[in-house]
Amino acid sequence: MFFLGDSTVLINGVGGIGHETARLCKEFGMKVIGIDPRPEYQIDGVEMHLPTDIDKYLPEADFVISTVPHTPETEFMFNSKRFKIMKNSAYFINVGRGMVCKLDDLVHAIESNEISGCGLDVYEIEPLPDNHKLWSLDNVMLTPHIAVAEAANLNNRRYEILENNAKLFLKNQDLINVVDKEKWF
Repeated sequence: MFFLGDSTVLINGVGGIGHETARLCKEFGMKVIGIDPRPEYQIDGVEMHLPTDIDKYLPEADFVISTVPHTPETEFMFNSKRFKIMKNSAYFINVGRGMVCKLDDLVHAIESNEISGCGLDVYEIEPLPDNHKLWSLDNVMLTPHIAVAEAANLNNRRYEILENNAKLFLKNQDLINVVDKEKWF
């Protein structure tokens, strides 16, 4: 059991979802370590590092939260190697993309007490098969890829981005939320 105010969270991907996660974790008094290849958000008190440093900071984290997109660089980045360097008491949480985590490696890490458990909203295989081992583990929380399904004003927020981009486009200014196809996000 953890007191959040004494805990450290590593957030892998401090973009749209991750920066809000970091802000909320700070509100609980947690130490927040952010990992992001192109930090866009400044959050007071959050240490920011590049993905090349993730293995250095994983052993510090009580919670590891992944919100990154699926790209060639992130595919199966959470695997047996990474779970082995995490604290035995740590929890892995994935609300980004399922292909970031190798599920068989995660199951092995939990069953062998390399980590304490996990919370998953996304899976390597979706939907998660009925007979998958994760369903039977006590220290696992599973949701059916619905983390954002009921987000407040989601449609209004999407419309605001579209509206703002149309205005920026008409002024020949840089758009927001532009996808870099070479980076896959």
